[in-house]
Amino acid sequence: MKLSAIRYGSSIDAAVMLLLFSYPTLMLTLKGGMNTAFILLLLVTLVVTIKRPKELPAVVWRRDWTLYLLAMTGMSVAIFLSQLANHKFGGHAHDAATRYWLAIPIFLLLQRMPLSTFNVLQLTFPVAAIVGFLLANNIIGNVYLDLGGRVGISNIDLIHFGDFELLLGVTSLLSIDWFGHDKPPVRGLKMLGFIAGLLTSIATGSRGGWMAIPIFIVLFIYFNAHKHPLRLIASAALAIALSGALLFATNNSITQRFFETTNDVSTFDKGNRDTSTGIRLQLYKAAADVFMRHPIFGVGPQGFADEMQALVEAGKLTPLAANLGRGEVHNDLLSKAAGMGVLGVLAMLAIYLVPFYLFWKVRKSSVAIVKRAALIGTIFVAGHAVFGLTVEFLNLALATAFYSFTVAVLLALCYNRHHPEQASFNKDLSHV
Repeated sequence: MKLSAIRYGSSIDAAVMLLLFSYPTLMLTLKGGMNTAFILLLLVTLVVTIKRPKELPAVVWRRDWTLYLLAMTGMSVAIFLSQLANHKFGGHAHDAATRYWLAIPIFLLLQRMPLSTFNVLQLTFPVAAIVGFLLANNIIGNVYLDLGGRVGISNIDLIHFGDFELLLGVTSLLSIDWFGHDKPPVRGLKMLGFIAGLLTSIATGSRGGWMAIPIFIVLFIYFNAHKHPLRLIASAALAIALSGALLFATNNSITQRFFETTNDVSTFDKGNRDTSTGIRLQLYKAAADVFMRHPIFGVGPQGFADEMQALVEAGKLTPLAANLGRGEVHNDLLSKAAGMGVLGVLAMLAIYLVPFYLFWKVRKSSVAIVKRAALIGTIFVAGHAVFGLTVEFLNLALATAFYSFTVAVLLALCYNRHHPEQASFNKDLSHV
């Protein structure tokens, strides 16, 4: 092999590793940073498509990936059909949805990259979680927000930031011994990333995301149930009980946010509807009402805002709730139901369920790295599904870019061509 060819292949590998290491940190530190990393890796993919390094295998399509392809393109199709049915066209609704299917070429590139390329992932998540903590506490010069004791950063809204930090922290913990036995400094960095992510999420007060924690624990127990199951379950239960008691006893933010929620729910039926939770409940009912009247194509991806005045006049929304409803429904599935009908609901479910299914399918892999990637992948997808219950989490381009990019990376590691067990799938493959 010529020296120039070796340098070309090494340059591609180095560029990919740099982007895999930096993308969540870029998302937190730079406005547009996540989309920049996404576009740069797409450009690398384009370069490789034009001139493929000799050591990089050609693309070989697996049947499972057809399902992935359909799931990632479904939202764009649902948006177009809804716009067509409602005679309301516009490019803005397609912006975030394009990130789903643009991640497919990234997946196809990474799936063929050497396994060593992915080693950098064990630093990616803890470093980003720690940087988020430093930004939120204004330690490295961030222009931060302080909203009634809730802290955030200037370039990402409070709820998304808190949920991102929770995911980054949990992923940091799960990355311990991912690519082999960690040395003490690396292990310490990952533990620090977990603590930083958890503390930052708590400080943001983004209580909706905390509902995902029990699901994370259940998935972790299930994936590790074969390892001394009774001891594992008992230890997990004890840890959960002690952690919960400690957090509620020592952290006013969690206690305050918890009691605010229970108070909002208890006073809703008494007419106090303009609380944080009360407004969400109003919007959920309104979105369900719109869906029942327009079940197939909805009222258009951005048509829910046009329904607000009529819903106020009908007494189904307070003026304050209607004003906030012009921005979002505060629930990903209900937003898609009202905007795009049943097609939008199916597209949203596919975006969650298909990647979850693919990760779940490889959970019994004989390769330890793959099993851990499958666990992280299921937790990552489940987290986004839970986040979307209380906010339109995947309505922002940066959130869809982060979700689709990370799913593509983890799936590419699970289905990587260089795993020994992939040879057993040759009979199911057909060349593109």
